[in-house]
Amino acid sequence: MIKFPKKKEIFESKFWSFLFRIYFKIELFLENDIFYAKKRYKKVYGRKLDLRKPQYFHEKLQWLKLYDRKDIYVQCADKLTVRDYVRKIVGEEYLIPILRVYESSEELDSGNLPEEQFILKCNHNSGSYTIVKNKDRIDWAHQRTIFHNLLRQNYYDQGREWQYRDIKPRIIAEKLLLNEDGSIPFDFKLFCLNGRVELIQVDLDREENHTRNLYDLDWNLLPYTYCYPNGRAVKKPERFDEMVRLAERLSKVFPFARVDFYYCQGKVFFGEITFHPEGGFGVFDDDDVELSLGKKLSLEYTNN
Repeated sequence: MIKFPKKKEIFESKFWSFLFRIYFKIELFLENDIFYAKKRYKKVYGRKLDLRKPQYFHEKLQWLKLYDRKDIYVQCADKLTVRDYVRKIVGEEYLIPILRVYESSEELDSGNLPEEQFILKCNHNSGSYTIVKNKDRIDWAHQRTIFHNLLRQNYYDQGREWQYRDIKPRIIAEKLLLNEDGSIPFDFKLFCLNGRVELIQVDLDREENHTRNLYDLDWNLLPYTYCYPNGRAVKKPERFDEMVRLAERLSKVFPFARVDFYYCQGKVFFGEITFHPEGGFGVFDDDDVELSLGKKLSLEYTNN
């Protein structure tokens, strides 16, 4: 029996990475974006995807993914070019410093890396990164294999998020944010519907026992979950109101955007902008939330 690797292990192997790329290319050839969205939506939610009169939140996200396609989405999905957008809208001071940019995984060796602590990630995908606190303790041959495979990945193929399709893949060495106790700061993910923050997502322990809390604007824990169970309580960040103002300014031109921030040692830092969380196929454990958020998300906002 063939033992298939876990998702995080795929890019550690050139063989499995190649196999999965071939799989997605075959799927791409056989199914156009609309067919794919309908098939997967039915599988996830147990109901047909209505693209003529969408009512549910994730149903509307699928509509936006298929029909609301503008160049600004591509700019903001790219972790490098989004910095120009953030700089223009809210200012340079919210950007995490970038230490190096690499065109090839072969450039990743100890002598060509920053001396300070950093996080290594790609600009064209989501969720793949390596935290480097001491570069001399990292197996760089192994990392070169991982990032070689990541650079060959077209993130569009996996979930048909079209904005990733034509991004030129590169590797970013970004300054590592650390709290005073040396821990990694939380990232606060603000769901913005028609330019207004409606809820906040905070993820905990993603590497081991992933949990996720949802809060309202008064920092009350909401009585439902989104893809993962609730975790331990998270304190409201001191500059939360500033995050809300920034998120609403950055999301003003989008019907929906999730805008992520870090709060670290008294400062707010921009993380990323995501247009289709969970590829647009996330699941609330209360279907009424799907409808209530769906009512708040106006597709007419696409004319802005």
